Amino acid sequence: MANDAISPVQQFRTFTGVANANGQIEFFTDSGRGTPKLIFSDEALTVAQSNPYTLDDSGRIGPDAEGEVHYQGSATLVHTDSDGIEFRQDDEVVVTSDGNVSQITIHEESVASMIANTALVVGNIVRTRGYHAPNFFGGARYIIVAGATGTVDSYLFHNLGNGLQAKLLDREQHKTFLVAGARGDGGTDDTSAMQTVIDLGGNITVEGGFTFIATNLLISVNVRFVGSGAIKQANSSSGDLFQITSIAVT
Repeated sequence: MANDAISPVQQFRTFTGVANANGQIEFFTDSGRGTPKLIFSDEALTVAQSNPYTLDDSGRIGPDAEGEVHYQGSATLVHTDSDGIEFRQDDEVVVTSDGNVSQITIHEESVASMIANTALVVGNIVRTRGYHAPNFFGGARYIIVAGATGTVDSYLFHNLGNGLQAKLLDREQHKTFLVAGARGDGGTDDTSAMQTVIDLGGNITVEGGFTFIATNLLISVNVRFVGSGAIKQANSSSGDLFQITSIAVT
């Protein structure tokens, strides 16, 4: 059975939220972009369609552009604007029965760029390449949810610029300081990010090769640090690096 790539009434937008007028979409078989996806202009998959595909002046696929797009299974979509500048990659794109896209993984450079992407909608899956910058570590996957779903802590929940929230996927909650925004560079005070993760309790991975600097950390739940990284107290800090609250035993 063929899949419509998109409903003619659905609009592709740039990361700033405006219509991707006369932009292009290139279709690939997977996220590695090794093999272009075969796309067709008919549901029977007999008439080849141009790939990359040029959108119309309202950022849509359909008769006003180069015609319909059909393909089998899922695809990776790479978006470029009318100037040829790539701004987004969507992985594992299939469609619902009404022709609207679903099961999309959207790639963002950082948490900041995810927050700034006003085109994100509820249900999108976003993968960041790093927390602060691409390849900086701390990258993770999030699902876009309604605003005020959770308490913003810059770890489990982030407020987006369009009023929605990004929620860290449950399977990504592997208790690491980096995914909460810690830098681990041996010079930055990472106390806030570290405390956020510690408050959740459980095993926390201290990644090898990183040195996390903190002032005072409070441990009020069961916590176990694993890994070969280092946790050090800031030179300017007074008092104990760790404070452990007492628990009454009956």
